[in-house]
Amino acid sequence: MKAFAAAVGVFVCLALSARAAEEKIDLSGKYTVVSGKKNGADIDKTAKKATYTATADAFTIAGGDKKFVFSYRLKPGTTPVEIDMVVAEGPDGTKGTLAVGIIEQKGDTLKLAYSLDKEKRPKDFDGSAGYLIELKKEK
Repeated sequence: MKAFAAAVGVFVCLALSARAAEEKIDLSGKYTVVSGKKNGADIDKTAKKATYTATADAFTIAGGDKKFVFSYRLKPGTTPVEIDMVVAEGPDGTKGTLAVGIIEQKGDTLKLAYSLDKEKRPKDFDGSAGYLIELKKEK
């Protein structure tokens, strides 16, 4: 009986994992910055005024006189969900830059933690290393 219960438990876990991997995460929309950190320090006022617009495959960040467009790819089977972003458009010398991170979506709130060092993907949302941005989706 214990073996049967264990087998059922494993099956349920595998089924839930497969379902989570198949779920489509929809980031589409326009967001405003709630808070942010860069290497543990709060981001400046200019960065807080930036707007983030997401489509099915790109993030556009516009603030001040700068604009970045990142293509992105999510890995929904991971916990937290991993995201890889590549600068498609941006100031000179930034095109092709890779950022690795994690993302969490709860209702209208989106948290994005990322690093420009491909070897240092954040493991949590504390913002101590790299970047942490908390966004609120506009209605």
